[in-house]
Amino acid sequence: MTQLLAGGAALVLMAVLWGLGRRPGKVLLRSTDAASVAAINRAQLGVVETVLIQENDASPVESASAEVAADQFRPPSGVSERIALERHLRQAMEQGDPLLRLDAIVEAGVWGHRNALPLLRRGLRDADSRVVEAAAAAIARHRGAMRVPAVQVARPPRNVARMR
Repeated sequence: MTQLLAGGAALVLMAVLWGLGRRPGKVLLRSTDAASVAAINRAQLGVVETVLIQENDASPVESASAEVAADQFRPPSGVSERIALERHLRQAMEQGDPLLRLDAIVEAGVWGHRNALPLLRRGLRDADSRVVEAAAAAIARHRGAMRVPAVQVARPPRNVARMR
């Protein structure tokens, strides 16, 4: 009985392997001509070079706009204004425009509140390098210093001798 079972399993395995081997495999490259790929790469490099040139030309203007934003920024006075500012910054970060995201990061950096830290951390992972640089500069002021915990006066445990 076991010989019949082993023979049947071998026959099924052979049929499966024969069925898989009959189909031609997918061809990854239809041709070895790479001229079209090279043309696409050259076009993309041209776009990247123009963007880099524009970024280098625009960086003094952006730093000036950051200084103007620092002069015009008024921190929120109440809880409702703080929540509205956080919502505004979050919505600006969700937009597809890199300039809106950059403005949101600059504004969060000028605000300097610890509630803006998640937004700044999100800016560190952004696709636009200007947003990443602004987020890194804004988050630098929060590095190193730990928040002092509030002093909590609590009763000592019952098994501690009192010295007074």
